[in-house]
Amino acid sequence: MGLKWVRSQDGALFGVCKGLARSLDISVGMFRLLWLLSVLFLGAGLWLYLILAVCLPREDKVVQALDAVILGVCAKIALRTNLEVGIVRFLAVCLSIMSFGATVVGYIVLYFVIDSSGAQSSVSNPASPRTTT
Repeated sequence: MGLKWVRSQDGALFGVCKGLARSLDISVGMFRLLWLLSVLFLGAGLWLYLILAVCLPREDKVVQALDAVILGVCAKIALRTNLEVGIVRFLAVCLSIMSFGATVVGYIVLYFVIDSSGAQSSVSNPASPRTTT
């Protein structure tokens, strides 16, 4: 698939740079240099690194389809949309920060709305037309 959003198990701090550098197939030193430059740019890289450290699973503990961390909503969304759970978690955390917590309410609502079977609903996947005989 393309970029694998995981942290390395043997990284310097949390393994974010090493895990993403391996996924992008670039040297870890170059990726860390780019990260350091982003830290010097008003500290944006530091916040991004911390959010990714919380959101991304470690490569040796990749989350299965419905493993719940907090209610399992991100895992369910990842399963339905064929996205990696790390991406969905990252987006959920960024949205909750930008919306000053309003996303948390939506997250709780989604916990009750999304079923855990992982099957598509009949509304989004209508049945085939009936044949008449």
